[in-house]
Amino acid sequence: MNNFVKVKSEVSLVRDMDSNAIVNQNKSEFDKFIQLSETKYREKQSLEQVKTDLDSLKTEMEEIKTLLKQMVSKWFINTSR
Repeated sequence: MNNFVKVKSEVSLVRDMDSNAIVNQNKSEFDKFIQLSETKYREKQSLEQVKTDLDSLKTEMEEIKTLLKQMVSKWFINTSR
């Protein structure tokens, strides 16, 4: 248990030989990684919300456009009599 081998490319990383997992032994780097991951997740969620809102606005604009066309058409029909 706790059989670790240093990873050549990174000083703070080791390989757990029991599970073959790469483990970061530097707590502050790990905390930075988690914070960055959470930030990226929030940004992605925000972007998805913007996309949803934009799709909704497009749909509403199409509905408004259709209603305006109907109103103009009825107005022309009524004024041409």
